[in-house]
Amino acid sequence: MGNEDNLQRCTVRLNVSSSQGTGFFVAPNSILTCAHVVESAKDNPVQVFWKAGNQNYTAKVTQLYSYPLDLALLQLYEDCLHHPCVELDDTKPNTNDDLYIFGYPKNSELDYSQGDSASFKYEGISFKQDIILYKLKQGQVISGFSGSPLLNLLTGKVCGIVHLSRDESNDLGGRAVSAQVIVQQFPKIALLNQQFHQQKPKGDNPFEYGSPVLPQNFYGRRREILEIKNRIGAMYPQCINLVGLRRNGKTSLLRYIKERISEFCSPEQKPLVVALDLTNGNFHTPEGIIEGLRRGIHKLTGNFPWSKEDNENGFTVEDGLQFLVDEGYRLIILLDEFEAIASKKDRLELFQDWGEDWRSKASAGLLTMVIASKRPLNEVYETLSLGSPFANIFSTTIVGALEEEAWQNIIQKGQKEFLPNSAVLQWVDELAGGLPYYVQMAGAMLWQYGNEEIAKNEFNFQAQPRFEELWKDLTEVERLALRYQLEWDNLPIQNRAIVDRLQRDGLLQKNGGLFSSVFAEFLKGQR
Repeated sequence: MGNEDNLQRCTVRLNVSSSQGTGFFVAPNSILTCAHVVESAKDNPVQVFWKAGNQNYTAKVTQLYSYPLDLALLQLYEDCLHHPCVELDDTKPNTNDDLYIFGYPKNSELDYSQGDSASFKYEGISFKQDIILYKLKQGQVISGFSGSPLLNLLTGKVCGIVHLSRDESNDLGGRAVSAQVIVQQFPKIALLNQQFHQQKPKGDNPFEYGSPVLPQNFYGRRREILEIKNRIGAMYPQCINLVGLRRNGKTSLLRYIKERISEFCSPEQKPLVVALDLTNGNFHTPEGIIEGLRRGIHKLTGNFPWSKEDNENGFTVEDGLQFLVDEGYRLIILLDEFEAIASKKDRLELFQDWGEDWRSKASAGLLTMVIASKRPLNEVYETLSLGSPFANIFSTTIVGALEEEAWQNIIQKGQKEFLPNSAVLQWVDELAGGLPYYVQMAGAMLWQYGNEEIAKNEFNFQAQPRFEELWKDLTEVERLALRYQLEWDNLPIQNRAIVDRLQRDGLLQKNGGLFSSVFAEFLKGQR
């Protein structure tokens, strides 16, 4: 913590019956305050208001040391969404160091229940029995400031907790229990405080959205991986169509196949994996794809299977592929963004003969295809009033939401400094619903801004263009089904088959709700 604003974000207002005081987060879900602020609560819950998050909570007193220590530790009953913690410093301030506090004072004449600041000079130490106190001057401590964290502006760390006033009616100052005493009395909390700040981000944002994730950052997809393995790694390899909406992780999955092929095929199968991104203009003709395949094989084996001049010679190409089979190789071709060659009827017609030719080659065992598309291949062709040349040789695997464990691991591994709890995960789930792109985005926003309200607003801003693209990709029947989930009037009864498909895609959850509360708000504005 390095400034007054950060200190304020760590403070909470505590209310017990008619009395009011201050506390502060010293470890995840743990609040430190003065004993005299909360001792009247006994076994009853203490009301907690976290101003920075605009949230109300209840807490129980877990440890209490009355006079002369006057310290108490509270634990929230429910997890608090990501909150910062003060950083304790048990070294003594220097004489005349500038000190700052923020709390929620209130008495019969004044009411600063929304927060108030005060500044002091450090005068020196004093002792109450054997307890080390810090003596403060040139500032006013009034009722309600008790329990406020004492920030040393030189170090940017908390050196104590406000204990009492020397005179509430003027600026004679007050006294604070030193952080040295806090650390001695609460060693476990001191350790948690230290761990919290050791885990603060030191470098780059660990979350990535908008580009394929590296295999080492790939999480989940156990079902999809098994289905792919059972096709391309079977005794006799078979083709598979990976189907998913934009940004559902198809490209990341293809990259995982290529770079982790040993998880799909045995060494004896000698897999050769050639990946072609069909958004690349070089592959917008059948000849370009053949050339891309030729170069890909050369990169993997060191030999060209046929010459460039023979790209259009079907017999020579087939001989080259057969040679690989005879050598024991298994050729697996990953074709990403299939819609890039199927966006227009005239372009797809150009590939009709190519499709039939490659179907023949796949049926003959010369190659195995993994095609990623937004829609099943037969739908892609039917939309353009064409017959699919790939009928019957492809199975379909839907790439939808991640498993709960997988997306939670993304957040937990990416936000170690936040010590994520169930409230953080619930917040991410509400925004992202397990869809990988939005999980990464939510994590990035929370990592960057550290405040859920600000992070949610920025998530909303960043997600809007993506929602618009998603909406355009849906059919009218699918749009009606989503509107139905919002219980709009005068809509037809939902189609169960469509609902099942939307659930597989991850847009609808198993309980029928929309995957994201932010998407639900977006949907309300669509007609």
